[in-house]
Amino acid sequence: KQKTAYEILADWSSDVGSNGLYVVVDDQGTKFEVAPENARQVDPNCLRGVDDLLSLGDFNEGALLHNVRSRYFNDNIYTGIGSPILISVNPFQNLPGLYTEAKQKFYRERSAAAGSGEDADVPPHLFSVAAAAYTAMLGDARNQSIIISGESGAGKTEATKRILTYFANLQRTAGATSEKTSIEEQVLRSNPILEAFGNAKTIRNDNSSRFGKFIDIEFGSSGKLTSAKISNYLLEKSRIVKQQPDERGYHAFYQLCAGGHSLSDIGPTLGLRSAYEHSYTAVCTEIDGVDDASMLEEAADCMDGLGFSKEEKNSVFQIVAAVLHLGDMQFEEGDDGSVLPDGALTDKICELLKVSKADFTTTFQHKTLEDPFTKKIIHMPQDPTSSSNTRHSMAKHLYSRLFDWLVWRINLSAAGKGGGGGRKENTKKIGILDIYGFEVFEWNSFEQLCINFANEKLQQHFNSHMFTLEQQLYNEEGISWSHIEWQDNKEIIDQLERKPLGLFCILDSECLMPNATDDTCLSKIHSSFKSSRVVYKTSRFKSTNFAVAHYAGEVVYNVISFLEKNTDKLHADITNLLKSSSMPITRTLFSDPRFAPDMQAQAAQSRPGAPPAKRGEPNQRAKQNVTVSVMFRQQLDQLVEDLNRTNPRYIRCIKPNGNKQAHEMDSLDVQRQLRCAGMLESIRIRRAGYPVRRPFKEFFNRFRLLCPHVSTGRSLDPDYKELCRRVLTDVEAKFQAQRQPVEAKSWQVGRSKVFLKEELQGRLEKALGEAVKVYVVRMQKRWRGSRARRKYRVMGVQALLRTLRSASEFQKRLQQHREARAALLTAEAELPSLRSGLAAADEQLPEAKEESRASQQRCVRAEEDMELIQRQLKQLEASAAQVARRERDAQNELRECKDELEAARETANAAERRGAQKESSHQWLQKENERLKAELADSNAERAKMRQQVDEVLKKQQDCEVDKWKQAAHFEREYGKAKVLIADYEKELGKAALAVSGDASQTKALQQQLEKYHQELRTIRMERDDAQHKLDENESAGEFFKERYRTAQDELRQLKQENAHLSATTDKLKQRLQNAAQSDDVLGTGLDSQESMQKIQKLTDEMKRVQAWGMKSKQLADCLNQLLALESAQTKLYEQTCDIKDFGVIGEIQRRKDQAEAIRRQCDQLMSNSIA
Repeated sequence: KQKTAYEILADWSSDVGSNGLYVVVDDQGTKFEVAPENARQVDPNCLRGVDDLLSLGDFNEGALLHNVRSRYFNDNIYTGIGSPILISVNPFQNLPGLYTEAKQKFYRERSAAAGSGEDADVPPHLFSVAAAAYTAMLGDARNQSIIISGESGAGKTEATKRILTYFANLQRTAGATSEKTSIEEQVLRSNPILEAFGNAKTIRNDNSSRFGKFIDIEFGSSGKLTSAKISNYLLEKSRIVKQQPDERGYHAFYQLCAGGHSLSDIGPTLGLRSAYEHSYTAVCTEIDGVDDASMLEEAADCMDGLGFSKEEKNSVFQIVAAVLHLGDMQFEEGDDGSVLPDGALTDKICELLKVSKADFTTTFQHKTLEDPFTKKIIHMPQDPTSSSNTRHSMAKHLYSRLFDWLVWRINLSAAGKGGGGGRKENTKKIGILDIYGFEVFEWNSFEQLCINFANEKLQQHFNSHMFTLEQQLYNEEGISWSHIEWQDNKEIIDQLERKPLGLFCILDSECLMPNATDDTCLSKIHSSFKSSRVVYKTSRFKSTNFAVAHYAGEVVYNVISFLEKNTDKLHADITNLLKSSSMPITRTLFSDPRFAPDMQAQAAQSRPGAPPAKRGEPNQRAKQNVTVSVMFRQQLDQLVEDLNRTNPRYIRCIKPNGNKQAHEMDSLDVQRQLRCAGMLESIRIRRAGYPVRRPFKEFFNRFRLLCPHVSTGRSLDPDYKELCRRVLTDVEAKFQAQRQPVEAKSWQVGRSKVFLKEELQGRLEKALGEAVKVYVVRMQKRWRGSRARRKYRVMGVQALLRTLRSASEFQKRLQQHREARAALLTAEAELPSLRSGLAAADEQLPEAKEESRASQQRCVRAEEDMELIQRQLKQLEASAAQVARRERDAQNELRECKDELEAARETANAAERRGAQKESSHQWLQKENERLKAELADSNAERAKMRQQVDEVLKKQQDCEVDKWKQAAHFEREYGKAKVLIADYEKELGKAALAVSGDASQTKALQQQLEKYHQELRTIRMERDDAQHKLDENESAGEFFKERYRTAQDELRQLKQENAHLSATTDKLKQRLQNAAQSDDVLGTGLDSQESMQKIQKLTDEMKRVQAWGMKSKQLADCLNQLLALESAQTKLYEQTCDIKDFGVIGEIQRRKDQAEAIRRQCDQLMSNSIA
């Protein structure tokens, strides 16, 4: 066997033997010899490895494999084929910094720069594909799709998660806030749930997706992610009940066994044990480096974040636990059908599913059938094997429909404000397809056939998009290019789904036959494909196998259980049992058409565009035709139809080795994967073809700036084709003049479009950006000059206005300065009078403080009186309780007397019946009765006496309280009147101070000092008011008002003292006026006689006003003295009313009160005259 030079480079361990031949040692240690004539010169790009395979010097499998291999060992796992195709090699390790937010930002900015025509190098990466799709969606206003394909374990699921993370972080990294309920967060939270319930460990992959999904992400017109929808395809049901060695079922089973006890609400009720103790999970229980308990906690948190209710989340875990318990059921042969020996396990399953135990047991003991002729219901007993199959069928359908419900529930949370229904205006979509890869196992069943058929359809879509449509378009447009041979899998797909003799059609027809078996199905397959190169026998001997030559290689399938899995019918007994569940989710799974596979298929057949059913065809036959393969193929057709309406991009995932080891590559297997993926043909067609194509008008309108002299003129129907040719020719000449020639045949003009290579497209965009920059700079220069001139004119006007405003403000300030100077001179003249006013205020300050201290003392005494009253009240309550006890004792004695009397009466009656011989006893009883009656009368009298005493105490207490309230109200009114007199006196005192001090407002410094003293006075008065407020709280006590009345007397005495102080102040004023008159006489010697007379007249008038004020003050003092006399008399009357209730005394109080009111009115009149 010989190898090419690139295969030598791929193994890189070679030497020249003695015979002149190359000696090559491969990875397995096998030596090969290669003749020198089979080797040729190697392009340098192929040796160092390139990130874009279009720049390879040579195009063959050796160069392709070596490039991928060398980059893989340098931890460069991504290699591009232009922009739409990316090769991704699974590194089987975490590469630092590969998926950070900084890396996302880098690709977002680079992609935006490249889209705007800048020269930006975008290295191949998952984020580069996502960024290119996003930019194209916004720029071209066309839906995009990203198709991720590859074998199991190649890294498809991880690639899908990284791309979803990129799209979810687009707006967040741009400055938007991250909310827990945002659509981006909802999309990211769906991954842990889908992986827990839809992924499993296989031989090739520890986290293999056992279902296909298409994630449709919707963006608004601004590029904001608005909603997302997930479509799932063909969950592998057989893995629920049976796994191959070293494989696991779905992660949710093991996670619930490991961490189910930590669920606070339902953990203890699930009844789960370790995974190896359950039948469905005993094959393989652990994955290296994976903590199932923490994964369950993450999935539960994601459910909470998606808005799952507590009932929904608990129901999901209960159904999963019920499926595990179904696997542990055992059946024994009984007299009338199977017997369930483990009653506790049966009770636990019924408790979890919330179904009747009797119905549950009947479902596994008997099978209900209907006689087609008599229509009678027949209950056929089941043997243990049939019951076990029923158990497996229930478990598979329960879990698969629960998974469909989870996908629906996630879509409900991620649907956005619009609810996800209908097509919205101004929205575009990016679809991400993550579907199972091509699978080849030792035992390949019906699921592997469906999975591999799906990969055939996707490969056909890739071929159609990359090769068939490409070549067809070039031929239609008249583009000259060399055709490329490539592997077409159309024949394989026709052999599998062609009607009426395709492989799937044979399976569907056999499912309709009443006596069909797997053997008859296999026989029909062999007879139908005798001469086929796609479907054929594996050997001449009898077996249960057949082979299919897929595009990726031969796969041998075992036909056992094909018909059962394709039919996938659930018996009506199980359906009716689960429909009767009291758990809402379980009932929904088997009654809602959204989760019934047969109803879904019927809905798909009835959608617009589906062929109508034949007339007269019975509905029952239509229902029977719905098989798993029919539904799956309908889903695939719809998926391919949706992909054809988008602009696709492809990510080809490669699995480097089967050992899941880093830095290890199986070159032959990687070469097979690259060949099956059509990568070499893709490189050739992308290299030889023209990936960029634009309509003539669009191209001319975009790039006309590069050739301003080329224009349409005034033509209404210009020849855009010729205009595009002229633009390209002129641009090519410009590049040639700049010594940057364009590669030959970099562009061609077709019949309706211009075809460009990617290199020329990039250079055109860069040149367009530079041309636009020149025009923008020119526009900015003109605009900035115009703005500067306009700003200069505005500045001149503003300077003039500022000058005028400054002059006006200067005049105002000058006038204010003059007025302030005059006011200052006046204030200096009034300074002595203000100082005297301050001295008077200082004298009043101690009195106010003393008044505050007295108020606080009164408050303390009032609290002590209140405590005394409360003690008296407690004593009264104790007396009342004692009286009540005595009354109860009297009642008890009375009751005892009545009982004795009744006993005596009974004894008397008995004595009468005995006869006359007991007459003496009767007399004794009469005497005893009389004695008891006397005692009863005494007890009643004592009771009446006690009641009278209690009534007197209560009446006395009530009268006392009424008198106290009346006295409190009376003294409250009197205290208010005294308070009014104090306020009036304070007003008069303030007016007198103003008359003495004059107009003090003109001197700012003295006024501030006076205000400070007033503030201290207000503070003291506030303290006094607080003390009075505390006194008001205790006004319900009668003794408190006595003290309050005495306080009013003290305040009246203080008023008298203040009146004396006012008289002294008046005398001082008179003295000052006399001194002022004398000084005026001394100073008036230098004045003329007329001015002296005016000054004397003014002082005389002031003296008269002061004398009048002194007379009014004397009258006020007389009134206050009379008021004090009345108050003393009223105090004596009050002391009398405290002990004696005499209406004459009360009348005398009212008369005294009227006299005090008359005197108060006289004081008010005097004060009003003083103010006037």
